[in-house]
Amino acid sequence: MIYTPRHTYNFVPLNEKVIPSEKIPEFDRYYSERFTGYIEIEIKTLTPLYIRDTLTEDEYKQKLELENKSKDKKQYTNPDFFSPGGLLRIPGSSLRGMIRTMIEIMSFGKFGFFDDTRLYYRAVGDTSKLGIDYRDKMVDTSNNYFPKFKAGILKAKGANKYEILPSKVLKGTQIYRINFDKRTGIVDGTIDLKLEEFEFKEIYFNPVSPQNHTHYRWDKKSQKEVPYQLYYAKLTSVSLNQDNSHLNRGYIISSGHMDKKHMHWVINEPDDSIAPVEIDEEVIMSYKNDSQRKAPDLLEVLKTKKEVPCFYLINDKGKIVSFGHTGMFRLAYEKTIGDHIPAELKNSNITDIAEAIFGNEKTHAGRVFFEDAYLNGNPEDALLDTAIPKILSGPKPTCFQHYLEQKPENLEAHPKNLAHYNSDNPIRGYKLYWHRSGNNWIETDQENIKKHSTQYTLITPVKAGAIFKGRIRFENLSKVDLGALLFALQLPEGLAHKLGMGKPLGLGSVRITPKLYLSDRKKRYEDLFFEWNGLRDETEKIIDFKKAFEKYVLTSLNENKTSLWEIERIKELKVMLDFQNKPDDEKTEYTDLEEFRKRKILPHPTEVKG
Repeated sequence: MIYTPRHTYNFVPLNEKVIPSEKIPEFDRYYSERFTGYIEIEIKTLTPLYIRDTLTEDEYKQKLELENKSKDKKQYTNPDFFSPGGLLRIPGSSLRGMIRTMIEIMSFGKFGFFDDTRLYYRAVGDTSKLGIDYRDKMVDTSNNYFPKFKAGILKAKGANKYEILPSKVLKGTQIYRINFDKRTGIVDGTIDLKLEEFEFKEIYFNPVSPQNHTHYRWDKKSQKEVPYQLYYAKLTSVSLNQDNSHLNRGYIISSGHMDKKHMHWVINEPDDSIAPVEIDEEVIMSYKNDSQRKAPDLLEVLKTKKEVPCFYLINDKGKIVSFGHTGMFRLAYEKTIGDHIPAELKNSNITDIAEAIFGNEKTHAGRVFFEDAYLNGNPEDALLDTAIPKILSGPKPTCFQHYLEQKPENLEAHPKNLAHYNSDNPIRGYKLYWHRSGNNWIETDQENIKKHSTQYTLITPVKAGAIFKGRIRFENLSKVDLGALLFALQLPEGLAHKLGMGKPLGLGSVRITPKLYLSDRKKRYEDLFFEWNGLRDETEKIIDFKKAFEKYVLTSLNENKTSLWEIERIKELKVMLDFQNKPDDEKTEYTDLEEFRKRKILPHPTEVKG
């Protein structure tokens, strides 16, 4: 199989079953067999740590002014470390999210939080199964790639309602192509007609019938240009004004990357004899949620234009399933992210240990409360100089060879065998970032900074070796619940957590040391001031609570193990958390574009380590 061990992240596999929690207590009384108190935590940074500060009122105004003036929407940047009121701290919300994820993994809980959206893809020249499926949907491969997609005019129909008026079919097609000069941008048959990227104009032309046209592509094996046929209608002239040589009204449309293309799209005007096709709300929402689209949002364009030419695809029932600004537009996958998560892992009728502790919006409140952790020491001694970090690549769940499990029958060394988001394959699991040295996160290439200035930011991290101290309060936790919380906080020797921004670059590795304080319920009600001054230090009992949690999970799994860390999927977690024996930095760098194009998959964390 084609593996790519070199990447910043990997996955802890999903659990096959969910372990239910113990019964959740009533919230109007305390229980003698349950535990109330707090955990003091000391957080030591093992690599630089950065959590961005909030904006003051003046900074927020400056940010809005900059966004209104700037075409590229470059935002005002506050490089300071999180420090409301001038006090450096780690927000409790950051700690809460990290620990909840750890508990979900360790307790074999539900896959708690995911965006059940429908991803989009565009795979014109992709050699994987995705590319094959994309072309099968978009063009007739048996007829030299004649378009299956349709053309029309997109219009707003009301609040969040849209429809497409289908274009006329003339000479056997709705859609035409026309060349333009790559040097000047001038469209064939015109004197000065030029279009910018993603621009469209109303024009006139005389329709022609589709026919075969010879194109050439570079063949790597023979190292020469080889011919191939495309079947489409090709215009040689268009005009901004109607005349005898240009009678039919329509639109000319340009797409992206004009330096790589030499043809624009042309479509016919709407056919008044055909009823408009309404776009379902779910399709509209999916289109709005497509965060990877680089082209203009057609729905935003409609706020200033009455109508916009577009291309669309319909299913067997005549329903629009996707639409876009250019002919080979981005398609929505048939399945959502949620469709790739096993049913039991999202079963709302099961309350797992994490949900029992942290609560939910419908049935019960949480019983654990994370306070901010404040810097212990002088801020001037703890902070590094403000610097520009290397560009952080955003998550790419569309990278299906990484984010989806590939079944054994798909694991032959060819991308055509890889499953994508229209398959039934489950997601890989919980995404975590590898620990790294934290020594090579600053961008030093000044030319690159100048060239891609809008993609860079400024940060002022805390140094490695800084200490933060905070508190986690809890109420009415069972021995298993409290054990789960402590098991997630106090990791085995050599393991560490990851916090904050810049995790792919090696920032944010921290070690947490807890101290446990428990309330005496009898004295709690006998002495008014006991709760604040009299909690017992029970740190030596942490191991007992952790063992109670481990026993509960192992028994529920029917596993005859002495430690939860011996379970196969938890071994994968242990490797991802291992700071002391982390892989070399070169094994956990960003994968380059060429490796992505080859659709190389990630091995399991234990295989990378091996």
